Amino acid sequence: MADFAFATCQPGFERALKLDVARRRPELRFSYSRPGLVTFKSPRPILPGELPGSVFARVWGASLGAARTPEAARAILASLPLARCHVFARDPEQPSTLGPWSKAVESLAPSNDALPGDLVADVVVADGEPAWLGLHVHRDDDLGSPGGVFEVPIPAEAPSRAFAKLEEALVWSRLPVAEGHVALEVGSAPGGASLALAMRGVTVYGVDPALMDPAVLDYRGPGGARVHHLATKVSALRWESLPGSIDWLLADMNLAPQVVLHELARLMPPLRRSLAGAILTLKLNDWAFIAELPELVRRVESFGFRYVRLRHLPSNRREICLVAAADPPRR
Repeated sequence: MADFAFATCQPGFERALKLDVARRRPELRFSYSRPGLVTFKSPRPILPGELPGSVFARVWGASLGAARTPEAARAILASLPLARCHVFARDPEQPSTLGPWSKAVESLAPSNDALPGDLVADVVVADGEPAWLGLHVHRDDDLGSPGGVFEVPIPAEAPSRAFAKLEEALVWSRLPVAEGHVALEVGSAPGGASLALAMRGVTVYGVDPALMDPAVLDYRGPGGARVHHLATKVSALRWESLPGSIDWLLADMNLAPQVVLHELARLMPPLRRSLAGAILTLKLNDWAFIAELPELVRRVESFGFRYVRLRHLPSNRREICLVAAADPPRR
């Protein structure tokens, strides 16, 4: 197989990807980079089914190199036992002309979302440049859509992109958030994620000294789910303000990850007996935090969670999503 790995990422996160690969896979050497695409040279063959070398990789696999024309791409891929063939723009914010590439290669295999175990051909397109070709085997933890990017329908009343971040986290993680559950959200204003939960029938207690959007507070979801605003800092939160049983803990605060986890650790003793899991958005204002990601995972595991995963989701900016649960979600 090829001795190069390729990774796609959110444009602008190439440095984060390279730093994470240097930490996790030091045997790999940076080779080539374009916005949203990075390749690495390996001292041994790279197999399509290898684990991703970075949590910032939207797609990770074996690199097949560049193809200057759709016909050349088809010739490279035609002999492979493909289950899926994904053609996608290198930068989703600047869509490229995919039609000729799709027409040439998607007759080789379906283009719909991949299933675990599928061998997927990736054709990464940017107008005016050769397409980049790669292979990966879809894993359960991957996003199966082409390029690992998908759109979340955002209702007009959603006051922030936190709505999309929460929905993407649930699609990716498959955490069993369900109607009738109760969530505690720290850093809830103006209420995007709270609204997404209430629309799923989850009652939310949002902790934030900032104002919540009135439409979020007025909303009533399935089973009477609603959002309660606790207008205080998390450091001043009183246990008497909370219900006796909380299923999910959420946090999205503009603080360093270590500070966020320190604040959450104080909440854990009374929550631990009922808590099913957590969804945390951790800010990465300093790339140095990338070296500390393993320690952040260990810190969350110390809260009593056996299943902890990180991923840079499509709506994340300089932040990363961490999900945690007592046990791995059922797939």
